Amino acid sequence: MLKTLTKFIDLIFENSCVICNESSGQDFVCRSCENAFVIRNENNNFKSFDEIIVYSWSLYDGRLRDGIIALKAGKKKLANYFGNKLIDFWETLSKDIKNKNYLVMPIPSHKQRIKERGYCQTTLIAKDFAQTTGLNFTDNLIIKNKQTKYMNSLHDINERRENIKDAFEIINPIYAKDILVIDDILTSGSTLCEFAKTIHRNNPDINIVGITVAAGDRYN
Repeated sequence: MLKTLTKFIDLIFENSCVICNESSGQDFVCRSCENAFVIRNENNNFKSFDEIIVYSWSLYDGRLRDGIIALKAGKKKLANYFGNKLIDFWETLSKDIKNKNYLVMPIPSHKQRIKERGYCQTTLIAKDFAQTTGLNFTDNLIIKNKQTKYMNSLHDINERRENIKDAFEIINPIYAKDILVIDDILTSGSTLCEFAKTIHRNNPDINIVGITVAAGDRYN
């Protein structure tokens, strides 16, 4: 019964934008939503931390925020859409950044979240990204072994850092010289920094770069 209802709903919205549900013709995401995205320029599309530098395609706001929430809420096809946006964004970065034999890794979700959601959205995005760019991909070297609170429920930077502290565990050896970590959102940077710290603890010479669909501030 549930599968029949899902198919019926999908049929109703077949020609509708997957983000706002308005008519979109043959476009997966309508022009109105895409025009509302705040795309970062080369002067404000990165943020540097001690462990990692992170490049972000857009601002986590408005319609883009709605899209990422929709991806996490079950609209799995948005992973391919955002993966393609990241690929286009990656191509705009300098050769000094791109021209390395990166191992692509997603920020992993805890097994309970994957069970609830049915998938890890960052893994889907990262797989598409790696397949199209020809880079190697893995999601079996590091796991998230701690079920953390949702970061958007924590507004203090120290709470966020404590929440994600020791959340990741290396379960297989890492032999890469350069790692490209993919996540959907950068806010305080606590998650990506903790992930990089986990790698650097036993692999201090590995170069780690991050790329995200969106970031929660304007880097000004």
